[in-house]
Amino acid sequence: MVRYTHYDITNASYEEFIAFLFDHVPVPKGSAGPPFWYWGAHVTFDPQRVASLYIRLFTEPAALLEQYTRPQLEQGFWAIQSRNLECSIAGVIWDHAIPVEIRERCLRSMFHLFERLFAHDPLDTAVQMWWDSLAYDWHCHNRSRENGGEDRRMQDVMFETLSKILGLSSAIAQAAALHGLGHLHHPDTETLIAGYLASNPTTRPRNSGAAPHRRGGPVTSDVRRPTAEVAEKGKDNAEP
Repeated sequence: MVRYTHYDITNASYEEFIAFLFDHVPVPKGSAGPPFWYWGAHVTFDPQRVASLYIRLFTEPAALLEQYTRPQLEQGFWAIQSRNLECSIAGVIWDHAIPVEIRERCLRSMFHLFERLFAHDPLDTAVQMWWDSLAYDWHCHNRSRENGGEDRRMQDVMFETLSKILGLSSAIAQAAALHGLGHLHHPDTETLIAGYLASNPTTRPRNSGAAPHRRGGPVTSDVRRPTAEVAEKGKDNAEP
């Protein structure tokens, strides 16, 4: 049973914002106990301030490893990408109350999140599913490049950011980027992946982990490329 709790982070400091996201008792994997805290969170917040706090979090993430346990970080990063959380980054990047330039900065700052945290500690499944949560709208045609406007603009920024992440030396970061590219459907994906394979001739795609924080059926997507496929394991328990 979901327990509903109100959080007011309108004037939260950076430290308070971090605690709001991560300072919760983790729900054990496979547990039949209480649901994740953010499923019942009602949040009062200032969208532009939250966007700025996310940019700082994504740019300066390394200290989190000293402040919180890995299960707390796993749960917190699922909350950040979850559409069940009213102030999630998945909602913030499309909030027209926030100038589009700031929302683009949010996306670009995610490169540093991968570079400075996820490349060194992949946690469990939150890292592999990060770009799935943000790019899936293009895969299921909720957004389309042909619409122009922000659909095209944000797709380009995501592609730019994923391209940089794909260039990191971390196999975990590369796998997460490939997963996202498979859902983003940017027209330059095939060229990018061909270049990646040429630079990494021994690389073979690996399945990503299932997602315990999501609800629903399995999904498989491919990165379009001339010589190989990126197979992505289905998403168990997918969030709506």
